[in-house]
Amino acid sequence: MGVLFGPVKSRRLGLSLGLELVPKKICSMDCLYCEVGKTTLHTIKRADYTDWSTLERAILQAKDFKGEYNVLTLTGSGEPTLNIHFERVVELAKRTIQKPIAVLTNSTTVVDDSVREALCEVDLVLASLDAARKSSFRLVNRPVSDVSLEAIIQGLKELRINMKGELWLEVLLVKDINDSKEDLFCLKEAIVEINPHRVQLNTVVRPPAYALAKPLSWEELVKVRDIIGDKAEITTSQVTYINSVGGYENLEELLIDYLTRRPAPFSELLEVFKNEKKLSNSLEKLVDQGKLKRLSHQGEIFYLS
Repeated sequence: MGVLFGPVKSRRLGLSLGLELVPKKICSMDCLYCEVGKTTLHTIKRADYTDWSTLERAILQAKDFKGEYNVLTLTGSGEPTLNIHFERVVELAKRTIQKPIAVLTNSTTVVDDSVREALCEVDLVLASLDAARKSSFRLVNRPVSDVSLEAIIQGLKELRINMKGELWLEVLLVKDINDSKEDLFCLKEAIVEINPHRVQLNTVVRPPAYALAKPLSWEELVKVRDIIGDKAEITTSQVTYINSVGGYENLEELLIDYLTRRPAPFSELLEVFKNEKKLSNSLEKLVDQGKLKRLSHQGEIFYLS
């Protein structure tokens, strides 16, 4: 599985070509709801998780990419800014890629001056802030012990003031964990302080790392949106590859690559890979071989690697 992947079809970003800076699952958090799975290396230490030569080569591949896409997204199967080469990646990508550059981050490293300065240079930062109360923050995000919620909020405020692009704040709500009235009013206060360009509300729409993570209903999300205010919108994390299998001979390899990054139901896979019979046969074969698993979540069957 290469570090350059996609394009994927994102409801937030359109067609996104992805660059994965850290492998599964290196992260400064172990969020209850994470669709990638439980964190295996729980750390705030920045290191050479993917070497510079690999990342440089991937950026140059993105530069020469012939397919259609709207944005290059710096991401990871964990927290991408933990890669010590993050700043160099931003600099080279901004210099060579003739498309907007986006970053997905859990916000824990925004307190680092060097990381924050690099984030100031990209076109779009999609940063998470799921709670503004310490207790709820610890429950839902399970950060490493020395991560400070107050420092994150302050870092996001400074980023918003100094950045050239836009800050979109993502809030993922878990039933009975970070959705109380007290949580929401504290969150609203923090959002007013940070002043992001947009606030995107989400809930548990894919199989989570921990079974106790349950989704809010649509009606509950609407109530949250009304509390947060005008900048808030309800979104989901549904993303799909924008490829058609056609005559692909490596469908099974593509499915494993796709489902390693995130679980998906058959309906989503069919939208991507088109050929229902071929897709169904390949999924059954991979399940029988133990290379894929089925998991029921909220009444729907998901496939995952």
